[in-house]
Amino acid sequence: MKKMLASDMSSSGHARLRGGVVALLVVAITSAHWWTPQGQDYLHAIHISLRKLYVVPVVLAAIWFNLRAALLTAGAVTLLYAPHVIWQWSGQRAENINQVGEIVTIWVTAVIAGVFVDAEKGALRGLADAYEGVVMALVAALDMREHDTELHSLRVRAYTLRLADELNVEPEQRRIFALGALLHDIGKIGVPDAILLKRGSLTDSEWECIRKHPALGRKILEPVRFLDAAREIVYAHHEKFDGSGYPLGLSEMSIPRGARIFAVADVFDALTSARPYKDAMTYDEARREIENSRVSHFDPEVVDAFLRVAPNEWDTIRNEIESEERAS
Repeated sequence: MKKMLASDMSSSGHARLRGGVVALLVVAITSAHWWTPQGQDYLHAIHISLRKLYVVPVVLAAIWFNLRAALLTAGAVTLLYAPHVIWQWSGQRAENINQVGEIVTIWVTAVIAGVFVDAEKGALRGLADAYEGVVMALVAALDMREHDTELHSLRVRAYTLRLADELNVEPEQRRIFALGALLHDIGKIGVPDAILLKRGSLTDSEWECIRKHPALGRKILEPVRFLDAAREIVYAHHEKFDGSGYPLGLSEMSIPRGARIFAVADVFDALTSARPYKDAMTYDEARREIENSRVSHFDPEVVDAFLRVAPNEWDTIRNEIESEERAS
């Protein structure tokens, strides 16, 4: 589970893009600075202004990455700018001091921006951990209320994240999908125990009450701004690909992608978990059930992603969650 959370925080695709932007800015500023003529006053003013732009990639490196990245960018800038300073070293003391001052400014900016951004990110991570702690406590309470579904929310989150990996979902979307999976049944808080925990068949009116839980969940989460995107997954997690689900009867791509991914994870966990009224299915049995429901219940793309994951991976995920829970 911890490995999954760490993976959820990674952003290799975005990191490469942002690193490319920083490198491109450094090269572009250097090229423009070297080739801008200095003979005329207005051109010389542009020449001087360009080298002041070096602080931009340094600050972006600090914001997008960390102090180390800001210092590395400052080092790259120094290596590219220093030859120009040496080449122009012509006894003009005021200009030479100004040029050296530019390099000092770049390094000071890197240190200040890096230190402050790292501190801010640390504070935000602490806040995110606090939010997650509250969510986890709430989810644990929900799972314990339905005595037969202990750890269900943790497992479906883990399964959802594994499917998201298989589908190359971006890190920020993975975070949203994970929260939606964790909180999918939050609306059952509003369902009476007599209905929620009933062992026998539900009456029509009781079933209608159960069917209200996606809307109740959406309403419960509405005041919590950081859960805005996850709330839509909570609302749509019982929609079906062919439009036969509820509460809105959405179909195909009108169903949020996170809800389409979650649907496979949720059913897979339900099929492979034992309940007082049924035995757990084997992986092969669950696989057949999910394959048989592609297009009708599930997004075919998500089913294909599920089938690409080796059976032992699902077992490993389940065992890790149960082991961590026993150890906690």
